[in-house]
Amino acid sequence: MADTPLSQNITWLDSETLSLPAVVTVETAPAILRQVEREKKNVMGVDFSSVTQADSVALAMLLAWQSKIESALNITALPDELKTLVHLYDLEGVLHV
Repeated sequence: MADTPLSQNITWLDSETLSLPAVVTVETAPAILRQVEREKKNVMGVDFSSVTQADSVALAMLLAWQSKIESALNITALPDELKTLVHLYDLEGVLHV
C-alpha cells in the first residue's frame, strides 16, 4: 500500500514530538506509523493542533507509543471527541490528557 499524500504533512516539532496531519483515521494511520518507524525516532510527545478529523485509531497509536516509553506521553491539543473516548474507555491512567 502506498503512503497517502497526508503522510507528507507529518512533521517533528523537535526531536521527540510528532505533529500529526489534519486527518488521523484508519485510512491514514498506516502511513503515519510507517513514517515514524522509518525515521526511527522515539515518540515522546504528540501534537494534535493540526488535526481536524480523527477516529479511535488515534488512541490506538497513542497507546502504542506510550507503551514504548517509561514516562508519560506528552499529548497536546487532543480533540474533545478523543478526550471523550479516553474517558469512556477508562484510559485516564494510561494517557494523561
